[in-house]
Amino acid sequence: MSKFLLIDDDLELGNRLKDWFAEKSITLEVANCGGDGLQLLAAYQYDLILLDWQLPDMTGLDICKKYRKEGGMTHIIFLTGENSIDNKEGGLMAGGDDYVVKPFDIRELYARVHSVLRRNLETIPEKLEISGVILDSQSRTVHVDSASFAVTPTECAVLEYLMRHANRPYTAQRLLAAIWPSDAEVSEGTVRTCVLNLRKKLAGAGKTDLIKQVVNSGYVIEKK
Repeated sequence: MSKFLLIDDDLELGNRLKDWFAEKSITLEVANCGGDGLQLLAAYQYDLILLDWQLPDMTGLDICKKYRKEGGMTHIIFLTGENSIDNKEGGLMAGGDDYVVKPFDIRELYARVHSVLRRNLETIPEKLEISGVILDSQSRTVHVDSASFAVTPTECAVLEYLMRHANRPYTAQRLLAAIWPSDAEVSEGTVRTCVLNLRKKLAGAGKTDLIKQVVNSGYVIEKK
């Protein structure tokens, strides 16, 4: 399950995109000004940023430059009503990955999103397999040999994230920032409970040690 951030002061657009992406099992968070957007980027992890060119408090170009200067690597697609070559060049030179002119068809935006994410070497197919465990993120089903079981959307997101970043341990705090929406009323205890439930389901299929817990480092799935 992916998590995107939209930084745009158009409330109607934000609501439309949020609903549309939800149907694609993508969480879209919305910040209506640059300051709020930068705060979210500092505290949480996102798979993609949709960035309006002109915001009430600063320009999208300034946000992009600041984010890149501080080491931010997430893909950025600019959304703007300006179609000039100067703006396009400026956005791409500042670290943007693509540029969509308003008004746009959401299907076009979604196609651009797919195009940009395909450039990421860490992009993973819908089915992931490690140590005989196959996760089908589309159907939210885990297959182990001839057995299979369903997982909740959140369990699926956690398992997918750990499989996608195999051999790297993640604390409950880092998983919380990477997967849960910033406005969700959850804690690190919620993450631990989610992982515990996942481990119980995996143990029922004979995979008791797929998700390992490393002292002072968090949770990890090892891929040999």
